[in-house]
Amino acid sequence: MIGKILSSKLVIESKDPRKLKQLLELETERRKFDRSESKLKVSGKQLTIEINCKDITAYKATINQYINLLELIKKIYEVEL
Repeated sequence: MIGKILSSKLVIESKDPRKLKQLLELETERRKFDRSESKLKVSGKQLTIEINCKDITAYKATINQYINLLELIKKIYEVEL
């Protein structure tokens, strides 16, 4: 468990949040980080990404990772966000 100093929740409205979660997990489970952790949850038409980080650098890297992955998923898999 990461001792959280910084935390946030990103809530994404999607037509198919389960598929989006599955695609994000394919990428995020390949890499494990010492300074951050995240959890993905689906509720209705929303995907929630909970992020906990030890420091600002890890926080920025984690947020950027999800932004880049979401853009990539939208382009490659044609998932409507």
